[in-house]
Amino acid sequence: MAKPLIICRDLDIIYNKGKSNEFKALSGASTDIYEGEYIILFGASGSGKSTLMYSIQGSLPPGNGTMLIGGEDIYNIPIEDRVYFQRFVMGIIFQQFNLIPSLTVLDNVALPMIFANKDKATRNRRAQSLLDRFGVGMVSHKITPMLSGGQQQRVSVSRSMVNDPKILLADEPTGNLDSVSTQQVMDKIDEINTFDRRTVIMVSHNAAHLSYAHRVYYLKDGQIVREVVNPQRKQIKPVQEGETIVTELEQLARLFPYDSIDTLRVKSLVNYLTQDYSFDQLVRMEKAVQYFISGKIDRDAFIRTLVLPYEQGGAGVDERAARRMAKLSKQVLNQADDIRRFRNQHGKEHSFFDQHRLAERLRDHLLQAHRMTLSKKQDGNLVEAIADRVVGVSGEDDFFNKIQKGITVGGLALSPKESEEVTRYFEKLIAQGVDVSYKS
Repeated sequence: MAKPLIICRDLDIIYNKGKSNEFKALSGASTDIYEGEYIILFGASGSGKSTLMYSIQGSLPPGNGTMLIGGEDIYNIPIEDRVYFQRFVMGIIFQQFNLIPSLTVLDNVALPMIFANKDKATRNRRAQSLLDRFGVGMVSHKITPMLSGGQQQRVSVSRSMVNDPKILLADEPTGNLDSVSTQQVMDKIDEINTFDRRTVIMVSHNAAHLSYAHRVYYLKDGQIVREVVNPQRKQIKPVQEGETIVTELEQLARLFPYDSIDTLRVKSLVNYLTQDYSFDQLVRMEKAVQYFISGKIDRDAFIRTLVLPYEQGGAGVDERAARRMAKLSKQVLNQADDIRRFRNQHGKEHSFFDQHRLAERLRDHLLQAHRMTLSKKQDGNLVEAIADRVVGVSGEDDFFNKIQKGITVGGLALSPKESEEVTRYFEKLIAQGVDVSYKS
């Protein structure tokens, strides 16, 4: 079984320790990063993401905790060996480029190889090859102030790869670039991960970057608050059956990266309940759903909040529609509790119920919600489809496609419209019952 390349355990980084301006920049951070992964450390300014990256790079010794690279604690090795590690194992791209303005582009890229005792011909050949690869070979004779920001950053990418590192660190690499240059640089970094199979760790606060990563660590106030898998990329980190399940919350997390898990659940349920309401009404509904999900108001108070005229602080929803929303919300939340209990106890002895029993209960929920009657064969096929989806063996599209298939090949022979309605409802149950965080 594959082992993590980078293991960070309970890491604390404290600036100015013992002084009046002591500041804890990182608190109890733990990560496992596998060779070949593309990881993004995401969060607002001051969240601790750059601190974590520079700790991985070997520049910020932890106050507490352990940082292992390739199984070795890099802060327990002699300083000269750590410099070797930083020079040959790590490559780094900075937001401010950090190029030397008095040197040519070629010399900037070749410079790290001087410390590797490479002769000039070898240095220049390697540097020019990388500059050509990253689309700036034609300016190798120029000094860096003559280049655009996008060109300078691609020179920086070339320099980061000149010693052929195993790990590429990128600290807000597009923070000073326009949209066109940003796309070019992001594509080149993705190429390094995909084709060179280098491990990439990027610091970013740009939600548009999240689709590049295998996994995203969200940081806030010096802590890793959640870890989200990108369902669009084949995962490198080994995941046991039942350990993780991709749901609608991952998609919402990329659209609303700074929202909490509870807020994402609210958005998921509101999205299901509403179709033809104004933005202002939706904001009021979200607040009402938030209180309802958290148990701060009961069903009757929820209905009153929805029905109350907008001018009086309500959402201005028709009473009949409000009662339908309350009934549906209560139904979804109650039925999602089955999934939550199963996920919390999965793999433990004496679980409340096993995977098959859970699938049978969820089958009953789906049949009740959609007033469906199935044959014995259809019933069995639906239980199997549900079981695979709940433990993450299959995805939303797999479930949707399966229940459309013929009965003899494991499906239910439902129409596309029926399949869409059943799948949509089932995904809401999963979104309410499965946590978006997969940290162990």
